[in-house]
Amino acid sequence: MTFYQRRPRTGATATRASASKTQASAALASALQALRGPFIVADLETTGLSTATCEILEFAAVRVETCGTLAREYTQVVRTAAPVPSFITRLTGITQAEVDRHGVPVMQAFSSFLEFVEDLPVFFHNASFDRRFLGAAADRTGMPFANATHCTLALARRAWPELPSHKLDILARHVGASNPTHRALADVRTTVAVALAANARLALAGQA
Repeated sequence: MTFYQRRPRTGATATRASASKTQASAALASALQALRGPFIVADLETTGLSTATCEILEFAAVRVETCGTLAREYTQVVRTAAPVPSFITRLTGITQAEVDRHGVPVMQAFSSFLEFVEDLPVFFHNASFDRRFLGAAADRTGMPFANATHCTLALARRAWPELPSHKLDILARHVGASNPTHRALADVRTTVAVALAANARLALAGQA
């Protein structure tokens, strides 16, 4: 049997841990402030995971007013440069025929998305993923995306730490929302329900 002696935390490690905790608390406070509304909840469907080789396939967003009501919706399929991969069609239901029939160039779709979100804070589930693709779209089109962004995944982890997973489908069942389908607008509607439920839960816990 081998025993391992825990090394004492160094000053630098303790400082980094303290800074990380402070940043997380600040991010939570900022997100909860943004949830007072109005705010945007958005989602992207993409042709894969890499911004270097994959494209945005669909934009969707919902504007939520101060009272928590859904005011307006935006959704648009993008005419991608490359064919829609078959595994993406199986996952999302978005076919090449739909892209050919209803898709618009990414510059047009991105411009409409930016017009819709205005300067409001934008929530995504797993925001780092969507931010990377929006950043790539901004670089390619020359249209910056400068909105404050927040992550409902991080909110859910704070609201329901007891859950074994905070994937959107599990959260949907937990809060009684519609099940996500991997179509952007349907997933946005589910994310709105999760965000509002997390806000209410954190308010009860005295964190909102």
